[in-house]
Amino acid sequence: MKMAEKDQDKTRVPQQQRSMETKQKIVAAAMKLFSEKGFHATNTKEIAKEANVAVGSVYSYYTDKMEIFKDALALFHERFTGILRGHGALQLNTSHNKRELIRDVIEIMIKAHEVDIGFHREMDIMALSYPEIKDRADKEMGFFYKFTARLIRSWQQETRIKDPDAAAAVLILAAHGVVEAVAFGSTGISRERLIEETIDMLHSYLWPQEALQERLNEELGQSMEE
Repeated sequence: MKMAEKDQDKTRVPQQQRSMETKQKIVAAAMKLFSEKGFHATNTKEIAKEANVAVGSVYSYYTDKMEIFKDALALFHERFTGILRGHGALQLNTSHNKRELIRDVIEIMIKAHEVDIGFHREMDIMALSYPEIKDRADKEMGFFYKFTARLIRSWQQETRIKDPDAAAAVLILAAHGVVEAVAFGSTGISRERLIEETIDMLHSYLWPQEALQERLNEELGQSMEE
């Protein structure tokens, strides 16, 4: 039996409420420290101190720091996808202003990204070096694709989109960087300006005729004012 397997045999799966709470405290403490200091700059002793438990308690549940990170990552993913699932019923009907609907979707995506921004950044860094972390990040992105494709299918009669899955990929690839820039504040451009330009882009892609007509009406209104 390999050493890692032997170590894993020594860890215990919490069954009692108190044990579960202890493990949750360890994960929450680790998530906080990973967010603030990064994975590599955090050690197990610091995690135990932050969680207010003995170092031995940490090792009774986890073989090493990476195992703690994986559980923290699972908690992060649960919170992240929970926000999207909570808004997965956005529907398009004749009473909806399409630009406001797009705004709602963007705001939901930003809100999901703002779930512990520090940890999200650390996850992105870790994904560059650890395949198992990259797999989790890819699953997170896959959830985005499914969420967006489901929305597009619910709007399909109102759009010219023929391939919702491909359209979802196009929209995510186009908007994801903007959403991260808004959530992480990395461009120096205000949140509202970035969101407005993204709305213009997506509106023109999904409903080109309506977007064109709105621009013509706006130009006509401006010329009449002059």
